[in-house]
Amino acid sequence: MRSLVLALLAFLLTTPALAQETLKLGDTISGSLRFFRHQHPNGTWINVYQITSDNPRKFGQDDDFCDRKTPPVTFHLIVMSDKAKKARLDRLLDKKIAVVADTFFCSETAWHVGDAVLSEWHFAEPAQR
Repeated sequence: MRSLVLALLAFLLTTPALAQETLKLGDTISGSLRFFRHQHPNGTWINVYQITSDNPRKFGQDDDFCDRKTPPVTFHLIVMSDKAKKARLDRLLDKKIAVVADTFFCSETAWHVGDAVLSEWHFAEPAQR
């Protein structure tokens, strides 16, 4: 009986939750940060900062450009002309980072490189002690 209970406990601890948490505005996305240059079909080169999520989640709200069965894994971080964000991202390349998603959507055009886009975001700050 004891081994049955231990086996059941081990199963429950290793099985993903049935109701997967969804991604909502204000949620934190964490994962590995990378940078690369991507060429748009019109020939323009795009500087891309992208997070590969370590915990992919489906969007809490429907998005016509998302695959409803597969959560987005890669997130294109829009930086534009924010030099401070760009400098901080450059220091964090190839490291695990966490950002808060203020506005996001699934990629809609060739300008969006990855499964989804974080058009507005900020760095998740560590908890204050």
